[in-house]
Amino acid sequence: MREPLVLLGAAVLGLSSCSAQGPLHRAGGAYPPFAVPRLAGQTVPGLPPVTGRIQVDQFGYLPDAAKVAVLSDPVQGYNASDDYVPGPRLEVRRRSDGRAVFSGSPAPWKAGATDPMSGDRGWWFDFSSVREPGEYYVFDPANGVRSPVFRVGDDVYRSVLRAAVRTYFYQREATPLQPPHAERPWVGGPILLQDGKARSVLDRDNPRTERDLSGGWMDAGDTNKYPPFNNDVVHPLLFAYRRNPKAFTDDFGIPESGNGLPDLLDELKFQLDWLLKMQEPDGGVWVKMGEIDYNGKYPLEQDDRPRYYGPKCTGATISVAGQFAHAARVYGQFEPWREYARTLRERAERAWRYYQTHPKTPNSDDGTIKSGNASRSVEDQQRIEAVAAIHLLALTGKAEYAEAAKRLAPTTRQLSEGIWSPYEFGMGEALLDYLELPQADPGLKERIRRQLAASAQSPQWAPPITEDLYRAWVNSDSYHWGSVVPRASFGYGALCAARVVQDRAERDRLRERAAGLLHWFHGVNPLSACMLTNMGRHGAELSVMRIWHARWGFGTPFADNPPPGYLVGGPNKSYGGTNGDRKGDVSWISKQPPAKCYADFNEPWPMNSWEITENSTGYQANYIRLLAEFVR
Repeated sequence: MREPLVLLGAAVLGLSSCSAQGPLHRAGGAYPPFAVPRLAGQTVPGLPPVTGRIQVDQFGYLPDAAKVAVLSDPVQGYNASDDYVPGPRLEVRRRSDGRAVFSGSPAPWKAGATDPMSGDRGWWFDFSSVREPGEYYVFDPANGVRSPVFRVGDDVYRSVLRAAVRTYFYQREATPLQPPHAERPWVGGPILLQDGKARSVLDRDNPRTERDLSGGWMDAGDTNKYPPFNNDVVHPLLFAYRRNPKAFTDDFGIPESGNGLPDLLDELKFQLDWLLKMQEPDGGVWVKMGEIDYNGKYPLEQDDRPRYYGPKCTGATISVAGQFAHAARVYGQFEPWREYARTLRERAERAWRYYQTHPKTPNSDDGTIKSGNASRSVEDQQRIEAVAAIHLLALTGKAEYAEAAKRLAPTTRQLSEGIWSPYEFGMGEALLDYLELPQADPGLKERIRRQLAASAQSPQWAPPITEDLYRAWVNSDSYHWGSVVPRASFGYGALCAARVVQDRAERDRLRERAAGLLHWFHGVNPLSACMLTNMGRHGAELSVMRIWHARWGFGTPFADNPPPGYLVGGPNKSYGGTNGDRKGDVSWISKQPPAKCYADFNEPWPMNSWEITENSTGYQANYIRLLAEFVR
């Protein structure tokens, strides 16, 4: 039933004096170069003009979930000239016929305060009572503008999940990207087939060092591959599957679709198969593999530079031990993969033995192979060892792993820092597995529960939803290179905390926090944009459209048309790019409020767009881990 229209005064709404005289909505001057475009104008035939100042999840909401639009008036930053004050009543209208199904008044956020992270002030419009499945938009009759269209329904995130998972297929090396699995125009031949004859970087001219290291995924926008980095990929993806296996069906459109097995696990197996190749018979694992120069070619099918691996590294080895053990636990549940799971278990234990019997190598990556540094300090390796021990304990029940898990678990960032850290959380979620193991130490179990429950009460971990205008609080230090990782981790961390707290209202609060962080990725943010690339066909009216990527980025035919579903790195207040002699200005980016330190570009050095827009298989995995729990 539609509420009766009751007009409220400007003072009650917290509106400015000018809004009392009349509504205000004005798009200001031109944005600076590379800024995310303004969302405005007639974008959907037959509907009123849209504004980015009414932010909603552009994909939609679950019927029983909280639904709150954020209405923003930029005060600071590149879009500060975009003035907006909502009218006294807003409506939720059906897209099909324009009929209002709900109306209500916006409530000022913190009495008109300016949010320090975004530089915006704003209002909230709660329309949680709209539960009937369908397509809708929020409409401001006084200003004559609407929000992006969104859906309400149990399946609103299904196609989003499919697109996000399919980006891994587009990251495959040595695999043709062709229909029906690749969508046009994102097609091409297999790349880097020379990985089948990779040589040791320590003995480049010796053919006896050749190894078949073909396959696997491009780690990020670069084509190189790093076993230690997969701690941030394998573990979150496996936990995503384990928390909601019904979300991952067999129809994601990859070459393995239709084999009767979950496509997420099929895709992950493609990477695990490459990781198996990176392990030597003695159990040791090469630290990384890739090129030794930056002289790339395009298209990548023509890039025939020699590729190299090595040296063996205890950090890579203990990383793979945990990844294989965790995977063996999951793949062993499927009859067609039982033998594969036994292989993974044997390889995990072999890696464990190598790690225990060899001197630690914290500086094995000297940078000769480009580009990321895959070395892990002794302290890092200790934390990774703790996680590997938990998964090996769950897999085998052996006392050796029980002792190691008890001794080393307190070194994890989740237990050794003041709050449950959002960093390395993809691995750290293993601590919740430990709670269910019969061999677990009671004292350690209690410590895990206490730490997570206490973090849930901390204003530095899960403050009230009102703390952030965009309902997606992260601490100010999180706005760094790859800021999407702590944001996603805070989200599924809240869901993990909800599993150990007893109070129902507290569980609901934590789930609402997680949903707010998910909505940030989908457009409820100061940029008014979905932070996944090119999602128009999935319902987004404004997506980021440029990533730093060797196949889909600068200088390619796909520079402004990448495949759908790639998550970018996010706002970075430490962005260090400069204009150099390139066309366009980037100096404005680092001068923004932290949440607006972002631009939609893929320019090379010295603009260094990779600090903001490069993708990563780890970014993607942490987002999927959060998203999966909301897919029905």
